[in-house]
Amino acid sequence: MTNNAHSAIQRAASLVPLPALLAELGVQLDAALAGTGVSADQLAPDTFIPYTAYLAILDNAASITRREDFGLVLGRRQTLAALGPLGRVMRHAATLGEALAEFAAFQIGNSTGGSVYLIRADRDVLFGYGVLDSTTHVSPYIHDMVLAVGCNFIAELTRGVVKPREILSSRAAPRDLRPYHELGGCPVRFSESQTCLVLVGADLSFQLPEANSERHEAALAEMAPALVEARRDVHVVVRHVLRHLLLTGKTNMTDVAAHLGIHPRTLRRRLRREETSFEEVRDEVRYAVARELLRLGALSVSDIALTLDYASASSFVHAFRRWSGTSPTNWRHGANRTR
Repeated sequence: MTNNAHSAIQRAASLVPLPALLAELGVQLDAALAGTGVSADQLAPDTFIPYTAYLAILDNAASITRREDFGLVLGRRQTLAALGPLGRVMRHAATLGEALAEFAAFQIGNSTGGSVYLIRADRDVLFGYGVLDSTTHVSPYIHDMVLAVGCNFIAELTRGVVKPREILSSRAAPRDLRPYHELGGCPVRFSESQTCLVLVGADLSFQLPEANSERHEAALAEMAPALVEARRDVHVVVRHVLRHLLLTGKTNMTDVAAHLGIHPRTLRRRLRREETSFEEVRDEVRYAVARELLRLGALSVSDIALTLDYASASSFVHAFRRWSGTSPTNWRHGANRTR
């Protein structure tokens, strides 16, 4: 695994509505924060907290409120305003496609634990999210939350005109499906290889009602220093890129280097300076995705191997044993016993 100097972090802006929501549900905030090392005053727009703590807070809140759909409920309270200048970049973009692409590009400044992506697939576009950190525990509620946030953002940007055609989730199907089908007013499929909103490709050309080139450029300029800082560590950037390239079957160093606009030798040299390699970073991302899919859903080992761009299931099983010390099947059984 990659020798990361820092643990994954997450901007706490999406947790700002948490205290009010818990109060409405008759629950104390302290109960949700217990054992996470996060204090109430850290639930602020520009504060970063450990990604593991972020997920633990979601798990705690869902448990104490007994709301299996807690991630959806919290996600529905997110607005573009919570994103600060990034929200203005998106709001004033020319088209929906430009706004979503910029959100995906700037996500690295919000989280090093999870990645937002935008992928064209035939006539559709996949606007999705995946976990990057192989050391974190896996939570279904982050998947619910990001789907609700995505639906909110698209509705806010287009004033309700554009809706997803379908919703896919890596988590197993919940007991009550109604809140999930109400989320985007479209079919929802669970235990999938990814968590995403499926949009009609033509919807990316939708002209945003608040498009304004001057305000857009001003917000981009405001974001620029933070983005430069977020991209300072090359291995972090490579992890973000690999998370969505896995889904397209482009997992070699040449593909990633081309995506970054540099020569493969340059990429290898920069990673070496950070005391890691492309192969180590790719293994870390694959391990994170494998753990996520094994724990959350019901995909077969063969399907997970295909998702991770392995030539065969046996190649994936061999790699997983090297990472974890056990087989994918045994790991899944152990993880399910600890739920």
